Amino acid sequence: MNTIRKMFMMKSVQTILHTCLNIKPGENLLILTDTNTIEIGEMFSIVGKGMDAEVVMTIMSPTTRHGDEPPKIIAEAMKAADAIVAPTTFSINHSTARKEASDAGARLIFMPDANEEVFLDGSLDIDFLAQKVKIDKLSAILEAGSHLSIFSELGTNLTMDISGRHAVPQTGICHEPGSISPPPCIESAVAPVEGTTEGVIYIDGAVVPGRACQAPIKITFKEGRIVSIEGSEDAQMLRQTLESYNHPNVYCAVEMGIGMNPNAKIGRGGQLEDEAEFGTMHIGIGNGITFGSSIRAPGHCDLVMRDPLIKVDGKILMKNGEIYLD
Repeated sequence: MNTIRKMFMMKSVQTILHTCLNIKPGENLLILTDTNTIEIGEMFSIVGKGMDAEVVMTIMSPTTRHGDEPPKIIAEAMKAADAIVAPTTFSINHSTARKEASDAGARLIFMPDANEEVFLDGSLDIDFLAQKVKIDKLSAILEAGSHLSIFSELGTNLTMDISGRHAVPQTGICHEPGSISPPPCIESAVAPVEGTTEGVIYIDGAVVPGRACQAPIKITFKEGRIVSIEGSEDAQMLRQTLESYNHPNVYCAVEMGIGMNPNAKIGRGGQLEDEAEFGTMHIGIGNGITFGSSIRAPGHCDLVMRDPLIKVDGKILMKNGEIYLD
C-alpha cells in the first residue's frame, strides 16, 4: 500500500471511528484483523490512538467463510471491548462470538471483504446521519407490516409473512451499546416468518459471498426453503457454495434486506457494496439468528436483485429505484 493511497484512505477510517462509532478518549477499542487485512487494521489503530482510545489490535488466520467463529481468545477480547472494528476477509457477524460481544455492550463495525478500494471509491463518503433518518423510517414500515411481496420485470414473484418481526436497521451509526453495522453496507432488513417464503426470484445483482452476476439466477422457494436453482455459471457457483456447507438450513430464507447507500455500486468495491447499492434488495439465506429468525446454519449468503418492485401489505414501498417512506 503506497503512502498516497494510505493518506486518502485515512479520511474514510476517520469517518468510521468518529462518525460511525463515536469513539471517546479512554474507550477500549479492539481492531480485529486477519493476515490479509493487517495494513487496514494498522490504519484504524493509528487513528484510534490519535483519538486517545485504548487500542488493541489482534491478527488471526482468515476464517474459511462468513459466519465462522473466531478463535476463543479473540471471542473473549470482543466481549471486553467498548467498541470493535473488524476489517476481515470473511464476516464475523453471523457468529456466536459477535452476538455475545453485542450482548455484553460492544459497539461493532464489521467490514468483511475489506480492501483498499472500499476506502477510496466514495461509498464511505456519505452523510450517515441523514441516511439513518431514512433507514429508520423504512424499518418502521417493515416492522409494522404483515405481508411482503417482491416482483421484477424478469419474472420475480415472491411473497413472505413478516408479521410480528422486528426490523433490523443497519445505519452505519453505532453509538449505542450493542449496536452493529457493516458500512458501506447500510440497509434495513427483516426476517420472514419461518416457512412462509414462497415463489420465484431472479437474482441479477450479485451473490454474496461470490461475485456480481453475469447472468440471472432463477431461484424457487417453497415453504421457506430453496427447492431449485436454475441458470448458467453463476447458478452452478451458488449450488456449489451451498452444498459445501453440508447443512439443510443454508437453503432457508432468513432475511429480506433493502440497500440504502446512494454511493455503493455492485461489482466495484467488494461484497459489502454489492448488497448496499440503493435501489436493490437481497434475500438472505442460512443463519438468521442476527435478524430474529430461529434458523441456525453454519453460514449466511445474500442474493441481490436489481430494480425490485416491493409491496408491504399491498402498498408500494419501492419501485423503479425510488423508495416511498411517507
